[in-house]
Amino acid sequence: MAKAATNDWIIYGATGYTGRLITEMAVSRGLKPTLAGRNADKVKAIAAEFDLPWTAFSVDDPDAAAVALEGKKLLLSVAGPFSATADQMMNACIKAGAHYLDVTGEIDVFELAASKSKAAKKAGVTLLPGVGFDVVPSDCLAAHTAARSKNPVSLKLIINGLGNASRGTAKTGVESLGMGTAVRRGGKITSIKAGSNIQSFDFGNGAEEFIGVSWGDVSTAYHSTSIADIDVFFPNAGPIKTMIKMSRYLGPLMSMGFVKNFLKKQIDKMPPGPTEAERGKAGAVIRAEVTDESGAIFITHLETPNGYSLTADSAVSCAEKLLAGGIEHGFKTPSLAFGPSFINEVAGCKLTDH
Repeated sequence: MAKAATNDWIIYGATGYTGRLITEMAVSRGLKPTLAGRNADKVKAIAAEFDLPWTAFSVDDPDAAAVALEGKKLLLSVAGPFSATADQMMNACIKAGAHYLDVTGEIDVFELAASKSKAAKKAGVTLLPGVGFDVVPSDCLAAHTAARSKNPVSLKLIINGLGNASRGTAKTGVESLGMGTAVRRGGKITSIKAGSNIQSFDFGNGAEEFIGVSWGDVSTAYHSTSIADIDVFFPNAGPIKTMIKMSRYLGPLMSMGFVKNFLKKQIDKMPPGPTEAERGKAGAVIRAEVTDESGAIFITHLETPNGYSLTADSAVSCAEKLLAGGIEHGFKTPSLAFGPSFINEVAGCKLTDH
């Protein structure tokens, strides 16, 4: 695979926890991206640490973004919540003729990218949101399992073992408080009451309780598989259970700006993210259940490393593949861009059909 030349691409949001991990991965592969973010002092400091070029601009300044993207082939955004940054950055990339990648798990951002597919194709640009744990493993798993069925009609994705969240991920979660749970029914995204979809699944240690969540695959798995009914589940425990309970019983209050701002300030008191030792210990298992029109159920498990470790690996790999050329333009999911087998290229991932 061709290596990206110096100044060929940008990592925006490089000063955050996930941005640093991605930068470390890129440098370990001999790549020299330009680091970027809003705060010039912070960007300059991390760029000096890795001996990389840097620039600083706000996503809300289209002129500054245009200058930063001049001559660049790709921008990888790690600046969430992406609901506040993706529209501006996608527009800037389309205008500059640069591919857009990010590590979002937000349903609305995927649908936004899909709505810009025609414009991106015209500009010779690929829009590829969700190149991290959200949603590379689950998207490839969904496409792999769907391909085992002749006429799949429903998909369940069950994600077990996410581990500790970074500040940025936690803040993104706060954005969904007060809302219902997104699902796909009849090909359309709709909302059901938060906490109303609880089911049991067995990962080999007996049945455990899982709860339906709003996750990016409600959007992306449909684009990747055309399956009309899609649900995503997390363990019904810990912070996830608490947040969904708060959304269910305190919905209007939790959706208020001052409540979200208060919670974000509390999140700022958290550690930046899991330590290297914690990442090494915590992996995940994702289960896909595809039901076809005859009622037959196809099950595949995917073992993965820690979500943040996987994100650094998959995000840089996606950037490398796009920079090497040959990928179709317009909106793509990871499996549409690179095929379901792409997950086999990500370190520590193992598919098992049941």
